[in-house]
Amino acid sequence: MKTIIYGCLATLVLSGTLVWYLSSKPDYTAKVRVEKAIKKQKYQIGKASTEKVGQVVRLPGEFKAFQEVYIYPKADGFVEQVLVDRGSFVRKGQVVMILDSPESEERLAAARSNTLKANAMLTASKEHYRRLKASNKVPGSVSALDLETANARMMADSASMLGEEANFRALTKIKSYLTVRAPFDGVITERNVHPGALVGSGAKMERPMMVLQQQNRLRLVLDIPETYSMSLNQGNAVAFTVGAMPGQLFQGKISRRSGNMNEQFRSETVEIDVQNVSGKFKPGMFAEIILDAKGTPGALAVPVSSVVASTERQYVIRVQDGRAQYVDVRRGQQSGEMTEVFGNLKANDQIVINAREDLKEGMKIQ
Repeated sequence: MKTIIYGCLATLVLSGTLVWYLSSKPDYTAKVRVEKAIKKQKYQIGKASTEKVGQVVRLPGEFKAFQEVYIYPKADGFVEQVLVDRGSFVRKGQVVMILDSPESEERLAAARSNTLKANAMLTASKEHYRRLKASNKVPGSVSALDLETANARMMADSASMLGEEANFRALTKIKSYLTVRAPFDGVITERNVHPGALVGSGAKMERPMMVLQQQNRLRLVLDIPETYSMSLNQGNAVAFTVGAMPGQLFQGKISRRSGNMNEQFRSETVEIDVQNVSGKFKPGMFAEIILDAKGTPGALAVPVSSVVASTERQYVIRVQDGRAQYVDVRRGQQSGEMTEVFGNLKANDQIVINAREDLKEGMKIQ
């Protein structure tokens, strides 16, 4: 009986000693726990696909005049007449302002006089050269030097005549600038001068005399992020709303693209032409553009849960020969439970859908 009791006590002491020894090894305990967790964990396996991941994107935009010009004077002078005002609709070529410049008139008159004088001198030198040349037919009547001098004088007078004519044309052009005309059909949106005001060249004025905008056709300008720009093409239909007109949805098409990315914002500027004959839209109004992105060409689609993001990297776990393999990727567009990825991944590659960071590279996946 005592033998049995002593045997049981020895067994208990040995078991307690073994448990204490194993529990005193933290590395061993952690390893056992990880192995047990991996055995219990069942990973879902899926495939990378070429499915297009599109989404509806809302971006802010701004209406701008299709054409806009700041009207500065090209000649110094006084404002004599202002024929339009803020809000006036003008036609192309219509006179909007008349300037007065007495100095320009005097310079033009002097240029006209100099031109007539140069023309008279050229006529006289031509006639003199013609007569000498005719007299030269009689041998010894005219020296060669006199003939060459007359010819040189005629050429000089001809050059002087051309210079005076060019000066006269330039002053005539400057005089025409005193009559300010509208360069295109539009609306005067700003007027900063009144009759009697002294105006000078554009460099001397802080503000333009007038601002003219074409408003019957507007540009809706927006910046599209790099992620979505690749999936859009010129001519694509878009919808937009205007905050000042709640409940209304308008349609348009992409008319032009800048073709480059803004280095600061990583976006491309896009314009949508909007017909505005009724004048309900105004330059400067804001709009919200609704884009239906069709997906980025060349991107692969994977479930969002398959992408593991850490502070150092972003990757998916590919199943290669039954073991985990990390593949670095970059995300693109996302729609619902799917997201675009770019990286060293191919269509139909097997990936872990419910990926986690504790699944280390090289581990066996069952």
